[in-house]
Amino acid sequence: MKLKKIIDNLTGIVKVVGKTNLEISGIACDSKAVKPGYLFAALKGSKVNGADFIDEAIERGASAILLDACDKGIFKKGDTFIYTKDARLALALACQAYFGDISGKMRLIGITGTNGKTTITYLMESLFKFINQEAGIIGTVNYRFGRRLIPAVNTTPGTLELYSLLSSMQKEKIENCVMEVSSHSLELGRVETLKFDAAIFTNLTREHLDFHKNMEDYLNAKLKLFEKIKKGGFAIINTDDPSAAKIIEKIKSDGKAKVITYGINRRADIRAEDIKLSCNGLKFRLSVSSRLSAYGGSLEQYSSSGVSEANEVEKYIDINSSLIGRHNIYNILASIAAAITLGMDLKNVEKGIEAMKGLPGRLESVGCGQNFSVYVDYAHTEDGLENVLKSLRELKPGKLISVFGCGGNRDRFKRPRMGKISTELSDMVFITSDNPRNEEPMDIINEIARGIDLKKDNYAIEPDRFNAIKKALAEAREGDIVLVAGKGHETYQIFKDTMVPFDDKEVVKRILREAGLCLQSEMS
Repeated sequence: MKLKKIIDNLTGIVKVVGKTNLEISGIACDSKAVKPGYLFAALKGSKVNGADFIDEAIERGASAILLDACDKGIFKKGDTFIYTKDARLALALACQAYFGDISGKMRLIGITGTNGKTTITYLMESLFKFINQEAGIIGTVNYRFGRRLIPAVNTTPGTLELYSLLSSMQKEKIENCVMEVSSHSLELGRVETLKFDAAIFTNLTREHLDFHKNMEDYLNAKLKLFEKIKKGGFAIINTDDPSAAKIIEKIKSDGKAKVITYGINRRADIRAEDIKLSCNGLKFRLSVSSRLSAYGGSLEQYSSSGVSEANEVEKYIDINSSLIGRHNIYNILASIAAAITLGMDLKNVEKGIEAMKGLPGRLESVGCGQNFSVYVDYAHTEDGLENVLKSLRELKPGKLISVFGCGGNRDRFKRPRMGKISTELSDMVFITSDNPRNEEPMDIINEIARGIDLKKDNYAIEPDRFNAIKKALAEAREGDIVLVAGKGHETYQIFKDTMVPFDDKEVVKRILREAGLCLQSEMS
């Protein structure tokens, strides 16, 4: 592609120095990935500035350099320098020009919110599979489509990687993509030039305040996703969340998207009633406003459950899922709402939800036949931990024993809150290390312990995560539940200068085997 065509798609250009009739053979924002004929985007990061690697990119054959206008260093001679007001935005526009308007040719479903995003991607994947459609998935656990499975570095990849993934999906004739959209990615413009057919809001609780200034700033970042809905697309909102009203007001003022609400506690377009929870899963009656029949399969074939406050006849079906916990009802409702907007018939929705049997590190049952239950979960926020502990409480265990820590170099304000929640909802808590990163593990643990009521004595401190899990399992008796929280699907632990293998699920299994707690049939 000619460089001029890319430049013509950019905004905020301050000046262009050099030739514009060059042929561009690729784009890179890592100097080590540059090949002859590439456009190198020199972006500022939190730790390094891409402008420091311009000389290396030129040595590797970069034909053109895209950079912020304020980076006025003396660089090696290159063919073309494109100075812009915002190199991140310019990269997004360059990718749009180079790869094409991919989101205009695919159905994109974006999910934002503090908790629940990953579960919804797995539910949506199951729904698409049930109607024999492929969907690409981009999220916290991995990026996957067709036969590819790529480990995820970020929940939402950088602009260039994101466009590359979507382009590969399109080449494989995959027409649907379900994507977790983090607040970081929205603030950093990673999805700036994409348009979504549907955007889902799950909830907003304290998280990432090491990155965002405050909760208002965090919410405003989330709101950016709803500005990117295609005209006539759908905004799917959890109306039980306190932030819902502000989000709905913003969407209606923009006037582009239709709003669909879901919830349990308040009147909503899609609602769960008659809820039954157990250790084997959950059941509820799904009530759907008949006004949504214009968006999906015919609702006339389903039973009526009465007339809503808005004088709309409501239809219902029974939903069964192997997922555990009240919080997962919200994830299922969000997925059903999205499915309806995409035209899926409710009977297929019912079967597609039932077909999803679980996902990595989200209340994932682990064990080998022992007489108590063990669950591994990714809960690493105060709200996430509270939801999971309350869900397990509803299963009426003999004792609820939990193991958790907090990550280093992340929001410190949640630490004492998580200490308080864990000791209030658990019978016994083992406070340990998560990913300490550059912090001292005991400094993090002490901050967690500060939030615990002085009258509480149902906790112990064990910095070594392996030993903490071992002690928790040793504490368990028949009918008890042990929760190992914080890392979920992760298979490593991050310390100051190293990353070591550590998989909570495998650690649990190893300890149970070594303690002789496994059934003989489960040990082979």
